[in-house]
Amino acid sequence: MPVESTFFLRERKKRRRTFVLTIVAIIVTCVYAFPSVWLILTSFKSRIDIFSIPPKFIFKPSLENYLYTFQRGHFFQTLLNSAFISFASVLLAMVLTIFAAYAVSRMPFKGSNFVMFLILSFRMMPAAVVVIPMFLLYRMLKLVNTYQGMILLYTAFSVPFSMWMIKSFIDEVPRHLDDAALSDGASVPRTIFSVVLPQLGPALVSVLLFNLIFVWNEFLFAYILTGIETRTIPAQIAVGIYTDKGVDWEYVTSLSTVFVSPILVIIFWLQKYLIRGLTFGTVKR
Repeated sequence: MPVESTFFLRERKKRRRTFVLTIVAIIVTCVYAFPSVWLILTSFKSRIDIFSIPPKFIFKPSLENYLYTFQRGHFFQTLLNSAFISFASVLLAMVLTIFAAYAVSRMPFKGSNFVMFLILSFRMMPAAVVVIPMFLLYRMLKLVNTYQGMILLYTAFSVPFSMWMIKSFIDEVPRHLDDAALSDGASVPRTIFSVVLPQLGPALVSVLLFNLIFVWNEFLFAYILTGIETRTIPAQIAVGIYTDKGVDWEYVTSLSTVFVSPILVIIFWLQKYLIRGLTFGTVKR
């Protein structure tokens, strides 16, 4: 077979394979995106359209559900609660973890790997296992229905994951940069903030986003340990799902759409940093 024919045959097979993979990717994306798309569509439907059979994909959209949600009460309070608790706990965990991760990365000690595994094992523990002891502890310390209680709790849950991720990222930063800064008289905190952290920008953004998604979506502890003043949106959805007319789908779908929108906007806004952070260190220096 001529070389030219072999080349064109390979190109044809390559294009065919690319086409098939593209179709499969589109199908998988549609399957995974359908629940979110259906949630958003339902939030613009009237109650009659929501329960119509067969389901309506073409309908007259309306903002009445959102106006009803805004006027029902506690909406803006729960939104502010979610934002404040999430960002405060994630940033606090990030600050605490940076110094610990640097110490373990640059000054390893005997048994440091076991300590790191022990830290991560706390994150592996299911939340349902500790929710009752945590409630009893919080009630004894009078931290139930308080902002500081929820921030401390979510900070504790965010530290193990952040510790492992940031430590692995710091390992990829050349050690001679630290030595040069320290030999020039820089202190350890100055070395961390001026030398190490600028190298970890995208990596830190990815860690922050993962922790933010977890805290923003957390339901069990928010439902058990918060009250009207500190309740977050996931707990508010569970509390307000039932009314005298049954399941209030107008309220649930519109509030859920508002709930997922900030995270989606942040992810799309910072996606390039997220991708760079996830691939940090995969290329050999």
